[in-house]
Amino acid sequence: MNRSIEILKILRTGMQSMVSEEPNIQIHYTRIFNFSERRVSLRMEVLGEDSLSVPMGRVDVVEMSSDNGKTSCNCTLTELQTGQEQRLVLRLKNKSQREQECEKVFSFFRTILSISEKKPLDGGFSSTRGAHGNSAND
Repeated sequence: MNRSIEILKILRTGMQSMVSEEPNIQIHYTRIFNFSERRVSLRMEVLGEDSLSVPMGRVDVVEMSSDNGKTSCNCTLTELQTGQEQRLVLRLKNKSQREQECEKVFSFFRTILSISEKKPLDGGFSSTRGAHGNSAND
């Protein structure tokens, strides 16, 4: 599950970077562990204009072992308002492949949030994540 947690941290940092220039979008995050299914989830809620949280989406990550020692993760993206789901297998062999795979996740949530097709500032891949990557809400 360690790799799943790492993936969610990267995705959360990328999401925060993606909405950093959107003044009307503030996202609250909740990490959920399901040890019996070896799944880690990140639930996201958008803070609305009336200061009420509205469910936005969820990312479920299940780590898969492989014969060659390289880790892959099954990832389910869910839009909570409509129930629309997208399933991905994130292959994470190296940094550039990790960036390409995570971009698929960002694209799904850009559509939900109606954000233009721009990449996150650092995509969550910077080695210096700063306060966003180490938030107390983790």
